[in-house]
Amino acid sequence: MQTRYLKVLDRAEIKEVERIIEKNYGTEIDLERFAVFKTKDEKVWIASKKIFELQLEKMAANSIGMYVGRLKRNEKIHLSTEACQMIGKTAKKNVAVISEAEKFLSGSNLKPDKEINCDYHNFAIIRTEKEILGCSLLTEEGIKNLVPRSRRIIKPIQREPL
Repeated sequence: MQTRYLKVLDRAEIKEVERIIEKNYGTEIDLERFAVFKTKDEKVWIASKKIFELQLEKMAANSIGMYVGRLKRNEKIHLSTEACQMIGKTAKKNVAVISEAEKFLSGSNLKPDKEINCDYHNFAIIRTEKEILGCSLLTEEGIKNLVPRSRRIIKPIQREPL
């Protein structure tokens, strides 16, 4: 079953997505309890299985549920902020710890304070000691910020009093 734009993944395809997440982030996630969809551009979405009560084949939806991330070549996945928050608590690989959350969330590239089992030129979960912030590319030079502009913190303009 599928919509015009989304393919419903079967058990083997769901296991493959779970394997890629485990390989990249060192943690297991059970996606079989969700309905899992994939777009033509390799974006993965999850929703409650109650979605199957609807007539999906008549829908022209290009997304359903929560965006998990985008599958990339070489068995990598760029996780969404929400997916990072789901798996980031138990991730044991490709985790970069920073202390300057506001700088990261405003779009700046920076060096991590600590790297946990990181592979360079791969996506890493970016976190502080207390919060999970998102996912960005980690290189030898540091974190290449991939926070979408729509999610960035914009500093207010300081104006002179009239």
